[in-house]
Amino acid sequence: MASIMRAKQFAAALAGALLIIAVPAYAAQPEAAQTEKQQPSGKDGGDQSQQSRSEDGWQFGQGHKHHHGNPPSAANIEEHRLAKLRYMANYFGISTEGKTVEQLKTELQAAKVKDKAKWEAFKAEHRAKRLEHLRRIAGEHGIATEGKTSDQLLDELRKLRRAEEKKQTESNAAKESKT
Repeated sequence: MASIMRAKQFAAALAGALLIIAVPAYAAQPEAAQTEKQQPSGKDGGDQSQQSRSEDGWQFGQGHKHHHGNPPSAANIEEHRLAKLRYMANYFGISTEGKTVEQLKTELQAAKVKDKAKWEAFKAEHRAKRLEHLRRIAGEHGIATEGKTSDQLLDELRKLRRAEEKKQTESNAAKESKT
């Protein structure tokens, strides 16, 4: 009986120690996320995380970031949408301070209608950025880019990706059949 009691006490003490160790690390994560959002405005009026995105797109943080097969969380999706809205608002000279997502959307819709030429320039600029990004990626994979549209480049990159996935699947199946 005494050994069972000591084992339970040991287990409780171990669980308590693990909890004490884990709680500060877990509690510190939301603070870091909040301080990141509360950083002072950068040169484009966005928050600090927007400053670190690449010039070609909506990449957050440092380096290559995507979900590697795991779907993005709802929070990540909303953060991404809000960043895009802020970027567009800054482009059109709309203040983002203290505004809700819905307010930003309605003001952007009004700005699109009011200044159609600026909206068309915004779309053209981002189409050009997208094409340049696709050309860079295609070039890294040895795909000729001269005279191709973004749709054509995207199709070729998708075909290459499917071929690589198929090759990987076949190699994994061959390894499994050997064991």
